[in-house]
Amino acid sequence: MKNTLFLLFLLISTVAFSQKTPAAPGLEYVCELKVKLNPPYIVGETPHGLRRIIPIVGGTVEGPKIKAEILNGGADWQIVRKDGVAELEAHYQMKTDDGVTIYIKNIGLRVATPEVAARIGRGEQVSPSEYYFRAVPKFEAPAGKYEWMNNAIFVCTAERNPDNVAIRVWKLL
Repeated sequence: MKNTLFLLFLLISTVAFSQKTPAAPGLEYVCELKVKLNPPYIVGETPHGLRRIIPIVGGTVEGPKIKAEILNGGADWQIVRKDGVAELEAHYQMKTDDGVTIYIKNIGLRVATPEVAARIGRGEQVSPSEYYFRAVPKFEAPAGKYEWMNNAIFVCTAERNPDNVAIRVWKLL
């Protein structure tokens, strides 16, 4: 009986540990946005944290299937939490080189030590390896050439440069 239970336990353990982790979904590079910003409007401390609004005033978009300009008129509505993490929610639009306007909503996080956040805030060039800046952009495009952007999930990395935010976008396969 003990041998049978031991063999059963061994069989179950072997099956459980031999199952492989499913493969992660792939990524397909879409484009890089270089978003130009104006200085932030500081609302101040709110129940959720420090509220600031950063105007989006232009920029460029370049990728294998898209070329566009970022239009003036968007903004990034940010909350800087008590732990220093910036929660980002940007709403803006781009106009492709063939005249199509596409709306973008990008939600993400920037996690940095207080020292690194201060350097970024002063406009210094800080290596992206020193902080975590990731987001999930959602695109709304009219029917036609770019409607594929409505039907996928995208992820991006971002880097704050002195004169723009560089956002690299991938489609989740």
